[in-house]
Amino acid sequence: MRTTNDWLLILGACGVKPLTAELWAAVFADEVKPRTFSAGDADLADFLPNILHESAMLERMEESLNYTPEGLIATFGPARITPAQAQALGRIPGKQAADQRAIANVVYGGEWGRKKLGNVGPNDGWTYRGRGPIGITGLDNYRRVGDLIGQNLVGIPDLLSQPRFALDACIAWWEDRIPDTMLGETTAIRQRVNGGTLGLAEVQALTIKAKAALEA
Repeated sequence: MRTTNDWLLILGACGVKPLTAELWAAVFADEVKPRTFSAGDADLADFLPNILHESAMLERMEESLNYTPEGLIATFGPARITPAQAQALGRIPGKQAADQRAIANVVYGGEWGRKKLGNVGPNDGWTYRGRGPIGITGLDNYRRVGDLIGQNLVGIPDLLSQPRFALDACIAWWEDRIPDTMLGETTAIRQRVNGGTLGLAEVQALTIKAKAALEA
């Protein structure tokens, strides 16, 4: 079983900043036991790169929606946010800050948000925006993961911004959504994690580091 010091070395080898690694190492030591993942280190070799990428190396526990109008269209597409909405809500340097609450309610709301995420309330896009190292998003996902870990994430969504709850939730989501047959298939896992291949090259590079660190 890996100790806090073991995790300190693993996270550091993957590129996590020293102070951040110190904060998270004890959490990993407490939460990740030999039987936590169904496939053990084979799971971890894919899990670590994805959560590190999604959380900016464990520095960010809440999704940033600080996009420019161009960034909004490039990321979410004109079907989810129109050019006019993007122009009105996006960050324009020297002119306006991004209205992140409104952006979340547009891109995670409407018919798309209802079908894909279970968001039905006018503020659900913002309330259930991406949180935790893997960016759990949407009312249905908050409810499902909350049930898996025995926490009221729907009523207290900010729990996903706290390291212990966040890691516990990420592990539960991973074990629920990433079958062992998908392990090692980095592209397929990226599509499952974020709906596309955004960040694929970075995750592939992190996978090499994670495998070496876990085997050390």
